[in-house]
Amino acid sequence: MFQFMTSTRIIFGEGALNNSLSSLNQFGYSVLLVTGRDSQRADPVISYLKQQNMRYQQVAVHGEPLIAMIEEMAAMGRKFRPDMVLAIGGGSVLDAGKALAAMIPNQGSVYDYVEVVGRNVPLQAKPIPFIAVPTTAGTGSEVSKNAVLRSAQENVKVSLRSPDMLADLAIVDPTLTYGMDPVMTGCCGMDAFSHLMEAYVCGDPNPLTDMVCEEGLRRLSGAILAASEDDDPRARADMSFAAMLGGMALANAKLGAAHGLASALGGRLDAPHGLITAQLSPYVMQENVLAAREAGRADVLNRYRQLACILTGRMNAEIIDGILWTKRTLKRLNLPPISDYGLCNVMFNEVAEDALLSNAIKGNPLPLNKARLLSILEQICNCCPQKQPTELDSADRLDN
Repeated sequence: MFQFMTSTRIIFGEGALNNSLSSLNQFGYSVLLVTGRDSQRADPVISYLKQQNMRYQQVAVHGEPLIAMIEEMAAMGRKFRPDMVLAIGGGSVLDAGKALAAMIPNQGSVYDYVEVVGRNVPLQAKPIPFIAVPTTAGTGSEVSKNAVLRSAQENVKVSLRSPDMLADLAIVDPTLTYGMDPVMTGCCGMDAFSHLMEAYVCGDPNPLTDMVCEEGLRRLSGAILAASEDDDPRARADMSFAAMLGGMALANAKLGAAHGLASALGGRLDAPHGLITAQLSPYVMQENVLAAREAGRADVLNRYRQLACILTGRMNAEIIDGILWTKRTLKRLNLPPISDYGLCNVMFNEVAEDALLSNAIKGNPLPLNKARLLSILEQICNCCPQKQPTELDSADRLDN
């Protein structure tokens, strides 16, 4: 038995934003508009609101949302009393908007509702209508049921999560991603990859999320370099679609150690969440394969072999090919290493311990102990010689 949840309505395609603005009227006339620092891509929304004489208040999110920021904005939002929250921007902006739509009608602190560091009680009141318009292709937040928030007190990222937080309307217009910086394109794209990859190999997949992940991985593997290097419109559309599928996957399956470690690292480093998960992914894949071989988990190894076939487009691909595809793609995208943001071995022990407490790591295809998490951190920080691909030559074949 399984269930599948996603946003109530999705409008996808080039020009989708301009062609669907009239859909806002069904939710009321008062709008809390959440944008990023640069709100230029929200101009069509603002023009429409003015044309319709709709009441709106605009708030800007700078960087990844802090719990304190959400509490402050929610208090302001309660005074404004919006009929809806519309967020247009990257994943941080969408997460902030999603959290505000949930918190405005709910009393108390955000800490009452968040996981890990909070009380994690269910929302008492249903969120007000939420409309999500992504301008990047990465997080899939427009179709996921959680908002990732940073707790400055505990130096960790946590989720505010509820099925009721799924967007009432998701407008995915690939043209909004045109002209995005190549490095940011790559960072967002590999964030989408980490969602699709971990949901595909997780310990609790289902047939529907498998279909979603397979299609998303096919589109992403064929488009990410063209989108990043050439700003190709067709590739941009495929990346937007893949990112949306990644959001659907993580909302209905589970994730794994890359997101567990990213949760622990995200509160300590001023590094984008997508960059952290991207750089962790190949080393988590590698460690999972080694652990699966030691545990005799043929099912896990078979899933990683299927992943390699999808990424490479070769039906005879071996597990190592999927890991190498990931490493080579990261190198080609020229993403900065996490060590540029201050990652050092002094924090490894605490990071590993915090990761073991995260909800995300519970979805890993098999348990990873602290020693294996430390091994991943050492490799990603280049503090010890990295495992060479030849060490996996025997791990990528099953003993039949």
